[in-house]
Amino acid sequence: MTNTDDCMAAVDLSVDFIGFVFYRKSARYIEPKTARRITDLLAGRIKTVGVFVEETGDEVREIVDYCNLDFAQVYGEAVCDEVKAEKRISAYRVGDRLPGVAADGLVLFDSYTSGFGGSGVPFNMNMLKGHSALDRAFIAGGVSEENVAGILQLRPFGIDLVSSIEKYKGKKDVRKMKNLVKKVRSAEI
Repeated sequence: MTNTDDCMAAVDLSVDFIGFVFYRKSARYIEPKTARRITDLLAGRIKTVGVFVEETGDEVREIVDYCNLDFAQVYGEAVCDEVKAEKRISAYRVGDRLPGVAADGLVLFDSYTSGFGGSGVPFNMNMLKGHSALDRAFIAGGVSEENVAGILQLRPFGIDLVSSIEKYKGKKDVRKMKNLVKKVRSAEI
């Protein structure tokens, strides 16, 4: 999320988590000061997540504390180890095989692409069938109205949506958000 209107729409839809990208190379990057203004408005209404790619453990902790974030979604094992498990979502990029995952805390499986997140490109999610971490895993990478019912059959902890609910990078399409949330809530699993 990059703006208050999109965050409030998510709150109105009763989603469980919203995320803010603190990776400067991302088109969805948000300044910590802006994120903090938004999280102050949202306090206690929804779980908030910071997404980090190349930051150090100290930088992650500083932004998490400053922005009052509930979780840090972290790409990179070294930094993951520096963030407390109860506040960490360890992100793993999946290519043609599954990586080993952390033994504790939440995890996120995302597509392995040239960039980090928000590519709209799915990976072979059938590889996750029976995975021991599914009950604590978010699934990302090309999640859309067309494939969400099949993804939910895996019974993950959650799904992570980005590109399929955007008008353009950084701006959500409320109609798409509503349609996808409706599809998730009506899925038979």
